[in-house]
Amino acid sequence: MISSLTRFLLSTAVIGLVAVPAFAETGFDPLGAKATETTVPGAVESKALPPANDAATPASEASPPAATTPTTDTDAAPVAASPTVEPSTPATETATPAVTTPAVEPASTPVVATTLPGMPIDQAIVAEIAKVVASATGDARRRADAVAKVYEARGNQPLWVEGDHYSDKARATIARLADAVEDGLNPIDYALPEADLTAATTELVANADLRVSMAVATFAEQASGGRVAPRSISKDITRTPERIPAGKALATVADAADPAVALEGFNPPTEGFKRLKAMLAEVRAAKDKAEPAPEPVALAKSLKPGMSDDGVPGLRKRLDLAAPIEGIDPTLYDDALVAAVETFQKENGLAADGVVGARTLAVLNGAHRDVEGEIIANMEMWRWMPRDLSQDYVFVNIPEFKVRVIRHGLKVHEARVVVGKTANQTPIFSGEMQYLVVNPYWHIPESIKVKEMLPAIQADPAGYFARHGYEVTWDGQLIDPTRIIWDENAVKAVGIRQVPGEANALGNIKFMFPNKHAVYLHDTPLRSLFNRDVRAFSHGCVRVDDPMSFADAVLQGDPQWTVPKLQAMFGGDERRVDIATHLKVHLAYFTAFVDDGGKLQLRDDIYGHVQAIKKALGMSQI
Repeated sequence: MISSLTRFLLSTAVIGLVAVPAFAETGFDPLGAKATETTVPGAVESKALPPANDAATPASEASPPAATTPTTDTDAAPVAASPTVEPSTPATETATPAVTTPAVEPASTPVVATTLPGMPIDQAIVAEIAKVVASATGDARRRADAVAKVYEARGNQPLWVEGDHYSDKARATIARLADAVEDGLNPIDYALPEADLTAATTELVANADLRVSMAVATFAEQASGGRVAPRSISKDITRTPERIPAGKALATVADAADPAVALEGFNPPTEGFKRLKAMLAEVRAAKDKAEPAPEPVALAKSLKPGMSDDGVPGLRKRLDLAAPIEGIDPTLYDDALVAAVETFQKENGLAADGVVGARTLAVLNGAHRDVEGEIIANMEMWRWMPRDLSQDYVFVNIPEFKVRVIRHGLKVHEARVVVGKTANQTPIFSGEMQYLVVNPYWHIPESIKVKEMLPAIQADPAGYFARHGYEVTWDGQLIDPTRIIWDENAVKAVGIRQVPGEANALGNIKFMFPNKHAVYLHDTPLRSLFNRDVRAFSHGCVRVDDPMSFADAVLQGDPQWTVPKLQAMFGGDERRVDIATHLKVHLAYFTAFVDDGGKLQLRDDIYGHVQAIKKALGMSQI
């Protein structure tokens, strides 16, 4: 682990008598550990915590009491802290107000004072908390109220200061918070104090103690629930992060035998997050010894097996294949090279067809990506996920175009999927699969009726409905489409559905997890789309390749239903099949993940969510 303050001091202004003024109005680049000119969008206003009153400060220079001038910045003492950087959480997250601590030389041997001048310690802590509450806004105010209750429950005694110095537990806590950059977070958000303290008064002790507590509370909420509000990224992301309450977090760390372990526990416990955190450390370590990028492969056109191209020798070199034996055309795209290309395609989420087209070539040549930033943004999205995915669940990763079924924590099925196109994005949320529908009707969404179907209906109502197997319903009754005057109001008012059958857009079966987005997983007659590398073609629902193998994994252990029983019903009327054990369903969006072999996998940001998260976090757009 990076030393407790080394990385922190690289990325923040020194916090002494003046707290982090260098970053007060700028975004923060956690990759380069520097201030950027990127303004954090949607930041909630926050104010610095007024400093503790120092008995040695002349009365003419002291700050007026917070109660009398709670909103005046011009009357602050010359040594007051500047506002800390907003932790980039539009609509939900507010930075912890900074609490100032006198800058002192670390004492070689801390001296425990039995008596400190000033008011009694419990009164001093109450006074410092009152300052925080008076000056904080938004989430910082809420955290301050929660922290106040923890102190009140403990007689308003210090949690971190023993006599006139920080306890060993406090030092360990500060050190772990300073290493928050390893969690993909930003230590500057916590207004961390120096690791050493010499307190001259109880007011300064209270101020220093409260500063650590507020830092712990802020870290806990960010580590568990993220810094960005999911809905600020997209209306189609409807997750509610499971934030650990500030008061509970503070009490947990204060009582922990090892505060570093307690703080680590606020991060998501999911394997996907843990792998990305470890990979973030690897990527950063590799930056110091990065080798030059390989020479790009240049091909005259798409390369298919058996063709020749002057770029083939470069392709061999890129894939670490030896040149062919003497007498063999070095420009021939032979079987050995085709096999190597197919392996590369499979490892990188491409169709393993052995054809080196534009997409495969772009991945081979390592199109530039901000890998660190992408990992951090994906770690943020893991913080939005449920902390317990369940032992049995369905997991759809939209940018990967894959669905997996997990049973008892192990993958039992994996298949390709087609997801929503950019204009009709598949939403991101978690639900619960409750039943299947065999021989489903397709009830046409209003947006499709109005935007895609209406002109064709108006041209030939009877023919259009007959060709596509559509029916018109009104109040549950079938009606003749030729009796309707088709305009936008009419097409919105009536129901249009496609009857069950081979041509039905939902195929033979759909998998239902009721939700407000009205999306589900389903079969499809359009099988050719599963062979594409990019499979974003639907109107939001998820089309599943090999749906009966998927159904078999979903029904595993069901006492009543099996795939043969479902198939025996094909071709009949629509029928609902309730499953005995409901399965969690997670529609997720991860463009960066570590596979079971420990390799970092990157996928296209098809909906732009990762770019939006990076912008919200104030990260450099490189």
